[in-house]
Amino acid sequence: MSLSLQGVWVTRLVLGWITWEATSSAAYVGLLSFCLYAPSLIATPLFGVLLDRIEPIKTAFISQLTQSLMAIIIFIMYISDYLSILTLCLIAFIIGTANSAYGSSRQTIVPRIVEKQAISNAVAFNAMNFQVARLIGPAVGGIMIAVYGTPTTILINSLLFIPALITLSVLKLRPKESKKPERKPFLKELLDGAKFAMKHPIIRESMIMTFISSLIIRGSLELLPVLADGVFQRGAQGLGQILAAAGGGALISSFLVASRKNVITADGITSISTLSLLCGLAGISILGIVDNWFMAIITVSIIGFFVTIVAIDNQSTVQMQLTDAYRGRVGSLWLVVAIGGSAIGSIFLGLVSDIFDISDTLFFAGIIGILAVSSIKLVLKFLR
Repeated sequence: MSLSLQGVWVTRLVLGWITWEATSSAAYVGLLSFCLYAPSLIATPLFGVLLDRIEPIKTAFISQLTQSLMAIIIFIMYISDYLSILTLCLIAFIIGTANSAYGSSRQTIVPRIVEKQAISNAVAFNAMNFQVARLIGPAVGGIMIAVYGTPTTILINSLLFIPALITLSVLKLRPKESKKPERKPFLKELLDGAKFAMKHPIIRESMIMTFISSLIIRGSLELLPVLADGVFQRGAQGLGQILAAAGGGALISSFLVASRKNVITADGITSISTLSLLCGLAGISILGIVDNWFMAIITVSIIGFFVTIVAIDNQSTVQMQLTDAYRGRVGSLWLVVAIGGSAIGSIFLGLVSDIFDISDTLFFAGIIGILAVSSIKLVLKFLR
């Protein structure tokens, strides 16, 4: 299902680029990103509860089919010149809802397609696949826009979901590892999942660090179309270059994570993850002050490297604390934090960039993030 994950992020990049072309406004690009991510804040926890009750294959299939159809609709409306900010936001919201369903179902499916002794490796590589696609997908999309143009990119992207649809139609899952529990009211189960996550010290800390990373680092990366064209005047080709740099950094870090003797930690958040988060935030501040295109590309590559380590380690750590009874709900809450943070960050940083300047916004956002992480780590250390 790797191609479909790439397709998800190519779609997001294409919508952001179309919005920038139409408006030249960082705030509108942020709004579009918010519409893509916002459904995760509401729908993902609900899907999590649902997927702890039902088999996730049909949910994943419908969500993938929806995203493929939306890509075709974007293509038709783009070449017909019917796209407006309103229609872009509506399409983005539908795609975001479908993707929140798929993200929840994927976190439930992956641990159930391998034997129990291989779950830890499967969880880690699933996290790796998701996080690398999150940066490489937009990089591929940026290059395709520069080489083939926006309409062709959209059309090709609609085809990337077909392999996943074929795979899901024949996929079989192993039975759940625990007996079917007595069902409680829907909202009661949702709250039980949230309470479990908040009371679990490792999951709680992982979600806090994930939120900061998503809010500031991922939120800033959503504004790369503004940086590439608005600051450096490099157009679609420049966007492809800088996104490819982020994807390259993500790919290198994923190989390093995969080469570890212990693929995943089950005992807590690794010190390497915390250090990577601080380095990624420092990279955002540096990106705000560089005035050279080559240095901007290098900086984004370094940011992509560190933010991928943060995401893989935290997602894997959360998954390893869970049994099948809680996997759908708590895994979905992690997605809410990860993707919801990007939604809030993109629209907030976009608005601030329009009022002030994107360079100053990035510089101070990184500094604030470093201070926040340092303070939270000290408080958590004291509480222990």
